[in-house]
Amino acid sequence: MRRKLLLIGAGLPVLVLLVLAGMIVSIRSGLQRFSDDAVARFPGDRTAALMRLVDCDSCSLEDRNHAVWALGQMVEVRAISVLRKHYDGQPCTHTTRLCQYELRKAIRMIETRHQREGPIWRLVAKWHQPWH
Repeated sequence: MRRKLLLIGAGLPVLVLLVLAGMIVSIRSGLQRFSDDAVARFPGDRTAALMRLVDCDSCSLEDRNHAVWALGQMVEVRAISVLRKHYDGQPCTHTTRLCQYELRKAIRMIETRHQREGPIWRLVAKWHQPWH
């Protein structure tokens, strides 16, 4: 019985770390993919390309929503005006306009960036932003 508790006690932190690492890798690969696609369409730095993609009326809503998500995950202060321009707080209609929920999340991530200070946040931020 004691041995089982010891294994569970040792295994749980390892499991938590593996899940966190998987999440970070997933976020990082998504950011890389979406920003690479944006830069291929709109030359320039990643932030500028993603911002132009959000504003692109001839681009698919799916691609534009991915750009909104990426800007929020990158916590890009330069993008706040573009994100606010498209956010009206109305219910989402994913077939006709950008997802208001994703816009709200991205804006909130950027506006609350100073509340996530500290060594753990800096470590996570470095892991999921491969170009910094």
